[in-house]
Amino acid sequence: MFRLTNRLVLSNLIKNRKLYYPYTLATILVIAITYIFTSLTLNSHLDDLPGADAIKMVLGLGLGIVALSSGIIVLYANSFVMKNRSKELGLYSVLGLEKRHLFSMILKETMIMGFVTLLLGIGVGALFDKLIYAFLQRLIGESTGLVSTFQVMTIPIVLVIFACIFSFLVLVNGFRLLRLNPLQLTKDGLKGEKKGRFLVIQTFLGLGAMGYGYYLALSVQNPVIAIMSFFLAVLLVILGTYLLFNAGTTVVLQLLKKKKSYYYKPNNMISISNLVFRMKKNAVGLATIAILSSMVLVTLVGAASIYAGKKDYLVSAAPHDYSVSGNKVDLTSTKKLMDDFLIKTGEQANEEVAVSYLFFGIKNQETNKLTVFTKNERKVVPKSIVLVFSQETFKQLTGKELNLSSNQIALYTKNKTLKTQKSLSIDGKNYQIHRQLGDFINKKVPNIYKIIVSDYSYLVVPDIKIFESSMKGTSIAQATYVGVNVKDPTHDAKKNLDLLDQIAGEATKQLAGQTPGVPESYFSANSRYDAEGMVNGFVGGTFFIGIFLSIIFMLGTVLVIYYKQISEGYEDRERFVILQKIGLDDLQVKQTIRKQVLTVFFLPLIFAFIHLAFAYHMISLIVRIIGVLNPDLMLVVTIIVCGVFFLAYILVFVLTSRSYRRIVSM
Repeated sequence: MFRLTNRLVLSNLIKNRKLYYPYTLATILVIAITYIFTSLTLNSHLDDLPGADAIKMVLGLGLGIVALSSGIIVLYANSFVMKNRSKELGLYSVLGLEKRHLFSMILKETMIMGFVTLLLGIGVGALFDKLIYAFLQRLIGESTGLVSTFQVMTIPIVLVIFACIFSFLVLVNGFRLLRLNPLQLTKDGLKGEKKGRFLVIQTFLGLGAMGYGYYLALSVQNPVIAIMSFFLAVLLVILGTYLLFNAGTTVVLQLLKKKKSYYYKPNNMISISNLVFRMKKNAVGLATIAILSSMVLVTLVGAASIYAGKKDYLVSAAPHDYSVSGNKVDLTSTKKLMDDFLIKTGEQANEEVAVSYLFFGIKNQETNKLTVFTKNERKVVPKSIVLVFSQETFKQLTGKELNLSSNQIALYTKNKTLKTQKSLSIDGKNYQIHRQLGDFINKKVPNIYKIIVSDYSYLVVPDIKIFESSMKGTSIAQATYVGVNVKDPTHDAKKNLDLLDQIAGEATKQLAGQTPGVPESYFSANSRYDAEGMVNGFVGGTFFIGIFLSIIFMLGTVLVIYYKQISEGYEDRERFVILQKIGLDDLQVKQTIRKQVLTVFFLPLIFAFIHLAFAYHMISLIVRIIGVLNPDLMLVVTIIVCGVFFLAYILVFVLTSRSYRRIVSM
């Protein structure tokens, strides 16, 4: 009997090739992507790139996500194949094959599939490895080159990952065979699904879970809290989506059946009857498509926004080639450090900015009344950040006079409420707003607080010392900044930054009196070269992972759609043959098929766009931490991503619908 199963293995794979083609293609692709990620993570050439640590960290995280996603996709494809082979396996059992013989047959088929897909997947990965590494170099702003990227440990790691996945497949298929009931399997396709229980309750639970998930996404204002809330919101939305597709769609279909003017039309009656016939099975597939589509959109929007917004972040974090910042130190000391650096390196400054300013966080705001954190108050993420400059500094930065009187201020703000005010109260002290300003420190003085809060303001006051003395008892702090642009910023950039770091470190030790711990007063050095390398490495790596994760999620979406269309096509073929025999013409068949496919196919897409719309606020907060500071740019990126995804979805719809119509019309 085991010899018979050996002969059946290859014939089964050939006979079921329509089911195995997409399964094999998807498995080869995820193996290739896993190979590429593993190879890049182990690649020794990464150490030569700026921001190497950030790139490795992002790639290492991405490898774990890719391996998990790959396992899910392979398992999902396998489950569809095995479901559509249930009748075949039941027939083998009726003809005399025992479960151990069937298990032997399935095991051998899985081993053949595993060997072929691993061989081809690793081959494809190795073939494109150099090209993908060059693509990564391009994303992080480095010169590209097709260098050798092969690592000995890459193949064993990939083999271990997919050996675990295929071993789990064997266990899953074995468990399925244990539950095999041959007689029931031969009749399953001829009867509809049982009507689910508590459908209305499930519908309301789904609406409640999804509504609360949407509320979390819209109500959060703090970027740090947004990351923690994101996962809870995602879980609630996934739960709500599955419940609504499982119960809500059935409830809607039942209501449509009761509406006689709509239901008693040939096309509508057949479409709704078919959907009700297997709505429970439809629900899981449709909800999965909606969730996977949402993942594609969220991943691409986030990754593309981060990549597109890196220039804005660099301008805010490092506006000059070299800079020294001081906390609670005078401007003269900070300038001296920069002068020492220029003398020791021999670099010539083309441009120099040297400013002193104050900053503080806002605890509460009531219209134009601001409350500042006190010195001893436990610090939390502020609602807003305020930077304070003197009118002399304003003139230095812009070349314009303000001529402010003692109780007047000038204001640049991102706070919508303050933009319309004529006066401002800070801890009970009132000031008249002389005029509203533009962003006068852009590309001149860094503002890293943009990453923490989207709500920030710049004040210009007549006398900064008088203003500081009026804020005694608050958490107001003084800072200095000296930045220079040099003739050749790439000349010995890393060596120069190391020297500037050393000078700033020695000066900080002198301020602290060699006292261990974090000093209250300190200097810090920065360079555009270093910041750009770190940002390009992290952002480029994130975008790189986003692209490949989107490919995997899209692959999963296409697989679910394809297998759904194929399996339903075989189930519907006999029914449409009967309907044609009793008088349904070809045109009505095509119209019915189109209506049915459109109904179920575009419902997940609508849900995906709705999910993205409600997640948009939370995504914008999360990517702000990474450096996306331009909301208009993110909106443009989101619209482009949605447009491209919609076109791709339409293409998948056209291709899979043809397969469905071809099967039904056979």
